[in-house]
Amino acid sequence: MRRHLDGRVETFDCEAVDVGEDRAVVSFRLPARIGEFPRGTTTLGFFWQNRAYNLYRFLSPEGELLGHRLDVVAEVSIEPDRIEYLDLVVDVLVSPTGDVQVEDEDEAKRAAEKGLLQPPHVEAIENALGTILRDPRRIFREADRLLPG
Repeated sequence: MRRHLDGRVETFDCEAVDVGEDRAVVSFRLPARIGEFPRGTTTLGFFWQNRAYNLYRFLSPEGELLGHRLDVVAEVSIEPDRIEYLDLVVDVLVSPTGDVQVEDEDEAKRAAEKGLLQPPHVEAIENALGTILRDPRRIFREADRLLPG
């Protein structure tokens, strides 16, 4: 369950790949095209209880890597049948070739000005971006180790 700063809540029906006490991997297929990702794209979601980001890996229906997205988050809760987190607006897209694009920093700044993002959230965004941008491929390798087989 993704909670937004404005109170909206989104839920996604996912299949558990591996769920532990402090981390989880889930899979779901996109029912419709979302941005550059076509209908039928498999999304692997990687969630960590004590990290300020989630990772999504997008694979074509044929299994080809389409890209990664890291969402900056807070208040991550992992239960055997449910994952919940607060979306802190900022996302990082990483193409299969390694090109990196940070999205929605302006939106986060406006949210902070409106008081929707509290100072600890702003600090969490800065720290998460520092970690992600330093070496996103390290995070991808860590995620690979969570996959069975």
